[in-house]
Amino acid sequence: MNKWIRLGLALPLVSTLQLANAGGLWLNEFGAPAMGRAGAGAEAGTGDASAALYNPASMRQIKTEQLMLSGGFLNTNSKFSVESSGALNGTGDGGDAGDILPTGSLFYVKPINEKLQFGFSLSGLAGAGLDYDKDWAGRYQATSVAIVAMVAMPSLAFSVSEKLSLGFGLPIMYTELEMKLAVPRPGQSDGQAKIDGDDILVGYHLSLWYEFSPATQLGIYYQSEFEAKYSGGVDVDPLGLSVGSDLDLNFSAKAYVGLSHRFSDKLTAHITLGWEDWSTMGDVNLSTRTGGNASLPKNWNDTYHYAVGIEYLLAPEWILNLGYAYDTNPVDAKDRTADLPVDRQNRYTVGIEHKSPSSFDWGAQLVYVDLGSAAINTRSLAGGPATGYSGDYKNNEMIVASFSANWAF
Repeated sequence: MNKWIRLGLALPLVSTLQLANAGGLWLNEFGAPAMGRAGAGAEAGTGDASAALYNPASMRQIKTEQLMLSGGFLNTNSKFSVESSGALNGTGDGGDAGDILPTGSLFYVKPINEKLQFGFSLSGLAGAGLDYDKDWAGRYQATSVAIVAMVAMPSLAFSVSEKLSLGFGLPIMYTELEMKLAVPRPGQSDGQAKIDGDDILVGYHLSLWYEFSPATQLGIYYQSEFEAKYSGGVDVDPLGLSVGSDLDLNFSAKAYVGLSHRFSDKLTAHITLGWEDWSTMGDVNLSTRTGGNASLPKNWNDTYHYAVGIEYLLAPEWILNLGYAYDTNPVDAKDRTADLPVDRQNRYTVGIEHKSPSSFDWGAQLVYVDLGSAAINTRSLAGGPATGYSGDYKNNEMIVASFSANWAF
């Protein structure tokens, strides 16, 4: 088959690929106790093994070897309400496209000497799963999507002075995607196209931790951009088309700063401000093994993250965590697609920690995320009169629950 015909059939897949960017936002839920306060202030130190991920420089707070394991689930509920649609795609709402996904993390910290600490973390940093009904109005953009991004990061913290430490991490990310969408065939039943691929990427993570006083700490980190090239294939049925492909996609750089202050023996307050450089994503580039290539402009915006939280000592061994976080909208309605229906995000969080006099602590965390109405309007795009549609999500939310256990040796 002519290489340009192959590429033309594959092009609709490119429009679905912002899913891999977690909607322009990295995941913030890692299963650690700080999740109970929306991650607020975690960059300024967590006091447990999760410091290996949140801010390696803050590992200098940890004086004994520690290991933390966490597990839980992420449940999304996404249902679209169609306002208008083209001649070929009908008015099906897609049903509940949400899914339930397991979550889990591992964190480890080992002091090497008075000035140097080693850390290791293994966690999911981005991911989603959506599965729409076959006859829904947006099926020519996506019928199902699955994305996984797992990161393993060895790290080091070095104490420059009694108050200042620096950290370095080497994040190694494995990412995999699979997407399916319908292919219009006027007068016949829809065809189906699928793209899949995976990649392994290496970046860097720089961090700083400073103690103003025993009651007040500051933490800052910068994580580099990841430039993914998904090497996989494009399959189109019932045409029997199967061709190898590469797809270039960037995961944004980001910078976060957190501050923690203990007001009393019972109350500690936390705040985090963050920036994610999604405006640099630029075009999504697709090339096939037969020599065709194309790019699709993605009009993304930088996103900003704000989080506040408190820890309150209920009893000598029990801590209550509460938090709220807000993430700005990464994409406008005219550029948004159905693979990840997210605009601004509101997170409401609660958690409980049990601090044992022995070497074992545990925590439980619950997060409710309002993902916004995520309006979509593709009527002005190519093919709009035939396959374009508009509407928004009347239900668009996520619940994350996790349990963590931390051992000190």
